[in-house]
Amino acid sequence: MSVPRLGQPLAARETEVLHLVSKGLSYGEAARRLQPVVSENTVKAHMKHILTKLGAHSAPHAVLIACQAGILDGRPQRHGDHAGYEAHRRRGEDPKQCKPCWLGEQAHKRAMKDRART
Repeated sequence: MSVPRLGQPLAARETEVLHLVSKGLSYGEAARRLQPVVSENTVKAHMKHILTKLGAHSAPHAVLIACQAGILDGRPQRHGDHAGYEAHRRRGEDPKQCKPCWLGEQAHKRAMKDRART
């Protein structure tokens, strides 16, 4: 098995995993939705490769990068989180019109400020 490198295209299965994660599914839930069903550890391994290939530091960051690159459609699947807010912005929509995304963005900003203080 080769080690994925930044800039390599995602495999079809990795794209499928990223799509499920973008809907807000946990790794365990994503594992059960894949056909054939795989283990949660397999999904974690796919996510590790995805993060490496996209140069992302977390699953939400990978979703954001994939949306920007056109790998995913960019429509927020899980309103109220930072990635959903950014997806609205990329489509030219006013994210403040989506109350869950706006509140989620405010919570994200507070968390980032709190993290910077510690």
